[in-house]
Amino acid sequence: MKWTILLLFIISLNSCKTQEEIAQGQMVETLNLQVSESQKITAEATVRMQQLEERMNNITGQVEESGHQQKTTVQNQIKELKDKLTVVEENNKSLNTEVASLKAEVADQKIYLDKVLSSLTKMTATKTKSSKKVSAYDKAMATYKKGKYKEAKNLLQDLLKKKLSGSQRSRVLHNLGMCSFILKQDDQVLIYFSKLFTDFPKSGYNKNGLLFLGKSFQRMNKKEEAKQTFNELLTRFPKAKQSGEAKKLLAKI
Repeated sequence: MKWTILLLFIISLNSCKTQEEIAQGQMVETLNLQVSESQKITAEATVRMQQLEERMNNITGQVEESGHQQKTTVQNQIKELKDKLTVVEENNKSLNTEVASLKAEVADQKIYLDKVLSSLTKMTATKTKSSKKVSAYDKAMATYKKGKYKEAKNLLQDLLKKKLSGSQRSRVLHNLGMCSFILKQDDQVLIYFSKLFTDFPKSGYNKNGLLFLGKSFQRMNKKEEAKQTFNELLTRFPKAKQSGEAKKLLAKI
């Protein structure tokens, strides 16, 4: 009986150890699985960390390269700006030199213009003074041109008493004859135009003188004298416009 109980106890003990071993084995397997999973996760994490490190290295490289390029670009831009500034400074120097030259030229021109203006002022003043002193000859001619024939005649008659050049005297005689014709003083027309023709036979004033002398003869009803005068005009000045008028007047006599 005792041996039977002892045997059962031993069997019971062996049975208990076996279950414990089984439990331990299961625990070991579980731990092994957990370790394996942990190792797998660790490996994956390691790979991901390596990938992240590579990406970080790439990004860092790109940033460094970009920074280097940007730095190089900025340095190049600074160099270009310095070069441009140098060119601008040189141009400014050149411009300053040109401006100084222009200022000198302007100053010289101003001095020259001041001299010219001063000379012109003096000339104008002289001319004004001289213009105030109108000669008797010029005054008589100006009065004649204005159509003031009576006044002009008096001035012209005074001129005949003075010393005149040949051209001036022939003009005075012509204008006196014209004033007399316009004032219908035919006897004086004969005197002045006859003297003009006698003293200055080659003068161009005789074209008018002979024409109006003939007209005075007509007005005095001296037809023969008028014909002779008109024919003389045609002979001496055949191409003059006064000769054309003389032909028409001859045709009516």
